[in-house]
Amino acid sequence: MTPRDLFSFDGPIGRSDYLWRVIGALAVQYLFPGVCAPAALAWPGFWLDPLRSLAYLGVGSPILLASGVITLIVWWVLAAAAWRRVQAVASSPALAALVVVPIVQVPVLVWLALAPEVAPAAPEATPEDAVVMAPPSVRAALQGLLAGVSLVVGGVLVSTLLFGQYGNEVFLATPFVVGVTAGYCANRDHAIGFGATQTVVAVALLLGGFMLLALAIEGVLCLILALPLIAVMGVLGGLLGRALAARRRGPGATLSSIGLLPLLLLTDQVLPPQSRFVSAESIDVAASPAAVWQSVVHMGPIPDAPRAPFRWGLAYPMRGTIRGSGVGAVREGVFSTGVAYERVTDWQPGRKLGFVVLSDPPMMAELSPYGTLHPPHLTGYFRTADAVFTIDPLGPGRTRLTLTTHHVLDLAPLAYWTPIAQWAVHENKRRVLAHFRDQAEGH
Repeated sequence: MTPRDLFSFDGPIGRSDYLWRVIGALAVQYLFPGVCAPAALAWPGFWLDPLRSLAYLGVGSPILLASGVITLIVWWVLAAAAWRRVQAVASSPALAALVVVPIVQVPVLVWLALAPEVAPAAPEATPEDAVVMAPPSVRAALQGLLAGVSLVVGGVLVSTLLFGQYGNEVFLATPFVVGVTAGYCANRDHAIGFGATQTVVAVALLLGGFMLLALAIEGVLCLILALPLIAVMGVLGGLLGRALAARRRGPGATLSSIGLLPLLLLTDQVLPPQSRFVSAESIDVAASPAAVWQSVVHMGPIPDAPRAPFRWGLAYPMRGTIRGSGVGAVREGVFSTGVAYERVTDWQPGRKLGFVVLSDPPMMAELSPYGTLHPPHLTGYFRTADAVFTIDPLGPGRTRLTLTTHHVLDLAPLAYWTPIAQWAVHENKRRVLAHFRDQAEGH
């Protein structure tokens, strides 16, 4: 068995070969989070979704990103092994798709391992055998595109507008199902090869994105940010769809993959996505603690324009004012997308200023041909709980200013969106602290 064979969807495999692949992939899926963050083992949902436990514990971005990439690789290996095992036991191809659903993943893998194998049928000509370089069927490709676009729009509408969720069913299941459906339709009449199949899948996803823009369901910035994740899941789905067509499976096999959408929706209901993380940034200022304090409580407007992608709509701070003084005073933080209202909870002149956030502005202002757009994910899915400015003297005329904040993110998949949120918080805080430094130093 070669590394390339682990990702192949070609040909049935026996029980022993299947078990080695599955056990190895699951060991990686569970061991990596357990080793990186042993506390994750105590999280109630660890054995159902180990990746989500890392995000819930608020581990750093490098670990989350690495864990997310490893999980996608594991899913690819499991989907390929499950599909090849399905051929050996003559079971429903839909089972191969279910291995990416956390709640049912292990039971499906166990069932495929225990299922009795059937005698291999006499070899028959597959589309690849019959036509070595067959031209793509325009009708089949168009059917794949139409089905893909419909699934993109329908999946996002059901999940976001009906259930109010932006989770795995939107960013994982929908592009995967689009890939399965478009890949199957494009190869149903003639095998068109890997590259042509992925082109059909890519065009289906692209047209689906344009439809979301045209129907004012989504904006440009969100689609750009989600593009890498959507592309990976679309490629994986396209491979499975092409394999279904090569096995002469009926359209019911591809339609059954749509069951991923409600199953992942149920997963997000049972294990709601939530990531909590703390962000702390410091800057050294060539000024006294008293000067730094005055800069913090009299923030004023930040003159420097932010860099992309904040200029494209991602929220960034612009100015802040405090009405009153002492504990109980109200602070208004003006962002590019609205106003954050905060109540002061700690007022120690020259030492510390702390406040709780009463309301957050939207996380971004979407780019859209319709001007102002308010998709559901802009409000409530990312929240700042509190913030504390700490002023520490470093010596004559030198001060260290630290800003510590606590945040909550409810946008799945957490391993993908949490590092993006952490980066955005980091960049915004660097900008704010640099502004306070310049004010205190009299620049």
